[in-house]
Amino acid sequence: MIILIEAGCSGDQFAAWRVETFDTTPITTSSQKTIYIHNKDSNKEQHIRGIGFDKGSNAPGHFRVDSVMVGEQSVAMQDIVIPPGGTLAINATYTPMNLETTFASYGGWETGRPERWLTKPPDEVDNKKDEETEAIHRSILQATYDYPKPGIVQIELVGFAVEGPNGEIAAGGIPGECTPGNGVVCYSGKFSVDIPQLYTGGPRDIDLTGDIKFYLTGNQITWIMDDMPPALMALKSTEIPELPSGVTATLIISGSKGVVAEGTFDGTRINLDNVSFRIRFVLGELTADDITSGIASMIDFDIPELELTTTEALNRGEITLHLETTLSESPAGDPLFDQFLSNANVILVMQGELNM
Repeated sequence: MIILIEAGCSGDQFAAWRVETFDTTPITTSSQKTIYIHNKDSNKEQHIRGIGFDKGSNAPGHFRVDSVMVGEQSVAMQDIVIPPGGTLAINATYTPMNLETTFASYGGWETGRPERWLTKPPDEVDNKKDEETEAIHRSILQATYDYPKPGIVQIELVGFAVEGPNGEIAAGGIPGECTPGNGVVCYSGKFSVDIPQLYTGGPRDIDLTGDIKFYLTGNQITWIMDDMPPALMALKSTEIPELPSGVTATLIISGSKGVVAEGTFDGTRINLDNVSFRIRFVLGELTADDITSGIASMIDFDIPELELTTTEALNRGEITLHLETTLSESPAGDPLFDQFLSNANVILVMQGELNM
């Protein structure tokens, strides 16, 4: 859905307020919206000091800004210039985290109520949970201007959440759980990684601890990197000379936090930009059950802004995807690991089933 806001700069300063509502969204799913802010002055550019959520208004994390564009150019969320007659596009996503209505009183209406911390009998608590079938979530996204006039555009984001398809009342499902249909596309199969500078013998099929979930709207496809199940590669000093003698470790490949890859799917080929992986190195040989969000790792870094393309088009449910990149000179920020990761070529091949 596309919303247009015009930001004028008449007078000494200006202010604008809008309420933008996302589609009703089940728990475990997401809704997207593009908000356009137009500079209607045909002679002067506008400068936005920053775009962000009003402090505390998005504490549960129901809403996020995926990207900000000026024309066809992706820009940061600070120090933005909108040329005369130009347009700023804010791509936002609503992912309800729970069925607790936001306690808020602004924009002319009030929702929710403060938690009173009263102890109740267990049967009453259970009954209350049974009644929690929908919720209203609210947050304020604001753009602060400083040129040619100071001002602010406040956008109240409103989302309506309902139970998930399997009765979920809160997000936080296990990465790797994927049910195809209703705009969800699931990949299962090989996850092969080749790092010639690190080890010999060619690509290694490593353990992907679940299915990869894509979201499809028309021919637009997204991959929420947070949803990626970890892929585990066991590393041993007997195989990799650079490792200290006797060391066994696990390389964990997962999706970078808060990153959304976007692209197209024409029915046979997927092309995704902004794929981003998080790389961790942990002592010991781990299994999927050992992976936690706070697991201690020797290195922890991201490989951002990657492109995933199709090398073998979808045919009878089978597809092959490919990604290749060269790491930076000091990708890990650690001398021990950078000695064998510096400028290393990394090749990823995903060959498996795509279910819709």
